[in-house]
Amino acid sequence: MSGTISRLAEEYLQASFRGVPFAVVGSGGGNGRNFQIHRYPFRDQVWAEDLGRAPRSYRIRGFLIGPECLAQRDLLVMAAEAQGVGTLIHPTVGAKQCALMRFDWYERDGVMGIVDIEMELVESRDWLGSVITLALDAAIGVAAVAFGSSASSDYASNTLTPYSYGRSVLSAGRAVASLWGAGAVTAIRSPSAWSSALGVLPGNLGRYVGGNGAAIDPDATEDSVLQDLTTNGQVVSANVTGLADAADAMSLAAGILALPESVRSAIADPAGQIAVLTPLVSCSATVLASSAPIGGAIATARTATATLCRQAALLSLSRACGDWQPSSAEDAQAMRLKVGTLLDDEAIIAADNGNDASFQALRSLRAQVLQDLADRGARLPDMITVTRNAALPALVLAQQLYADGSRAPDLIRRADPIHPAFMPTSFEALSS
Repeated sequence: MSGTISRLAEEYLQASFRGVPFAVVGSGGGNGRNFQIHRYPFRDQVWAEDLGRAPRSYRIRGFLIGPECLAQRDLLVMAAEAQGVGTLIHPTVGAKQCALMRFDWYERDGVMGIVDIEMELVESRDWLGSVITLALDAAIGVAAVAFGSSASSDYASNTLTPYSYGRSVLSAGRAVASLWGAGAVTAIRSPSAWSSALGVLPGNLGRYVGGNGAAIDPDATEDSVLQDLTTNGQVVSANVTGLADAADAMSLAAGILALPESVRSAIADPAGQIAVLTPLVSCSATVLASSAPIGGAIATARTATATLCRQAALLSLSRACGDWQPSSAEDAQAMRLKVGTLLDDEAIIAADNGNDASFQALRSLRAQVLQDLADRGARLPDMITVTRNAALPALVLAQQLYADGSRAPDLIRRADPIHPAFMPTSFEALSS
């Protein structure tokens, strides 16, 4: 939506259904008890049989605005027609699993670029127990969508005039993107990516495999995992090749935004995703001073392309943080400091360049990511230093510390001993 909804955030609250964002104008709902009325002949009174709580219904009025509002409308239409229930993220109601009963959209007479929407939903499941975690995780997705739209819109605005000089300027932008894309190919082929891909395998794979938040696939094998990673690596290579063949600024921007996501989707372990995406956040363009108009255009195109490359990597990195599961409060705090600094530095660059939409979207994304990591870290134990007089087996230490021998692999991973039967006399471990 080209950052327009982001600029209206102070006036209108944000919501989403099945991950598709929209602005909220007004909301309502229906609550009560589910009574069955029994009527009897020749009796003036009825018997109201209480069958439990009535379904909670929600009525929402909102709008989509901007040059991409019709595309956003089509996404909501597909979400409304999708089978089953979906997740509603509402600024005041929270996160709910709802069935969409009715979805209506209207285009105003004689007005382009805005679509009004109305929807009625019935709650299928209340995630009250995990509503905070889910809402923050979904909020990262909503903020990421807004940031992606703002970054693409600002890139198109900043390069509109330079790219009008001809293909030489476009070639300069493609060269920066291709050089940055080569780093993505290196990342997907790195040992970190290969070891992280094995995190989906079932069983205890030792201290070097398995990360934070990877979903275990019981049907996965070593051959299937390596075959999938090879196939995904070919997809990443094809996306990098597409950057060099981009026909215009919009296709180049779309390719840049898609490349880090293809890298992230190739790795199941969120910790591995973060490891391979972090180097992609660094991207700078070599600019030669020139007084000629076309020289200035080339410099502008190269700088704007490098900025979009960094922003695309930050976008995927933020989504990976939403899936990442820290193992301790210290891990969460360290990640908050790392990601927060990266997002803050890029927001300052956007502000210095006058890209207000990207600046606001970056600040919003930063707030959501840091709040999510803070909430996760608050629920985790702290790190303590364990000291023993002699080198003991990991199983013995796990029983002594936690009364649970199954915690031995975690101790082995943190202490990294030469052999698990001879743990170091002093090492870091979880307090509980």
